[in-house]
Amino acid sequence: MKLPTWWKRCFPALLSAAGMFVLAGCVSAPHTGRTQLMFYNESDDIASGEEAWQQVRAQEKVSSNAVYTAALNRVGQNIAAAANKPAYEWEFVVFDSDEANAFALPGGKVAVYSSLFQLFDNDAELATVVGHEVAHALARHGMERSSQSTMQACGGILVELLLGQDWAPAYQTTSTLLAMLPYSRTQELEADYLGLILMAQSGYDPQAAITFWDKFRKLSQVGVVGEFLSTHPDGDNRLEKLKKALPEAQAEYRRSKQLGTGQRYTRQK
Repeated sequence: MKLPTWWKRCFPALLSAAGMFVLAGCVSAPHTGRTQLMFYNESDDIASGEEAWQQVRAQEKVSSNAVYTAALNRVGQNIAAAANKPAYEWEFVVFDSDEANAFALPGGKVAVYSSLFQLFDNDAELATVVGHEVAHALARHGMERSSQSTMQACGGILVELLLGQDWAPAYQTTSTLLAMLPYSRTQELEADYLGLILMAQSGYDPQAAITFWDKFRKLSQVGVVGEFLSTHPDGDNRLEKLKKALPEAQAEYRRSKQLGTGQRYTRQK
């Protein structure tokens, strides 16, 4: 039996994609148990995170604000203790920026931009953001996204082989809207939830998470249509889900050392 020409052309790519699925570890996100596609091990997380962190530190300006730095280190170390991930060399740095944002790199490197401190009233609200970012690192969201991008690229190769290059843009747009962006929003909601649990286990009152995200959503409201086109969920949506998870977090808080809201802040200009 003679194989069709298209099959001969596509077979190597199909075999490669199948092999990647077989080799991918069937891992689960901490606490939520969500199954994740993962082509990398944790040593890859640490190595790639360290490399990216050195690049970030070379490009960004480390804040000279001693109050911000002390607060982030104080809260960060408490959250890291609750995360209980000794393989990660946790590092928490404040960078000067007008952007109200924060991020985490694989392997335990966490950055908070100085402008975000204008929204914090106390340690517990800062713990909300730090917990969220530590959750991204714990759940290995960065490497999961890399794995998903690899699969998207493999799908693009198959589409070009089967249907031709003219179909590649349509595939890219469709796969991004129907797969990549929903996965990203899932990760954000997962980090919200896991971060809420972490801050409560660290001793910070989880009610502060509701207070903070209520303030932050006013800066990042995207609506239903905007959410569909965004990597992040709509502010109302994420706040509603956090409220549903609050009883579980409060139970964790009652078992903790109960720091309350921690130190209160005086807004700095």
